[in-house]
Amino acid sequence: MTFTAPQFKAEYQTECLLEVLNNEWKVLATENGRNFYSYLTMSVGPKYIKVWQSDCYDGVVREGRRCFMFVDKETGACYKPASYKAPAKGIRFYIESLLETPEVVDSYGSFLYRR
Repeated sequence: MTFTAPQFKAEYQTECLLEVLNNEWKVLATENGRNFYSYLTMSVGPKYIKVWQSDCYDGVVREGRRCFMFVDKETGACYKPASYKAPAKGIRFYIESLLETPEVVDSYGSFLYRR
């Protein structure tokens, strides 16, 4: 079992989720004979972890990126982006639940809309 300090728990879980999703999306694109897939990265700010989405073509990450989601560093709450600077109001998911069921996450971000 790996010990993670509480203040870094959300960062660690976000990093794990991104690794799972990037591998899954790459394998899915390869199995379907496509060269193009989405690639996620993260940047850590003072309050939120920003998850960025880029396009990857033939294994090369292209220029330009979009804000995919925000993760609160304290609670692990996931938010839909209102812009690339700030999240929309209302918690959409928690990072723990996304890590348990990564098949919920799609490359379009539709899982972040309220139902």
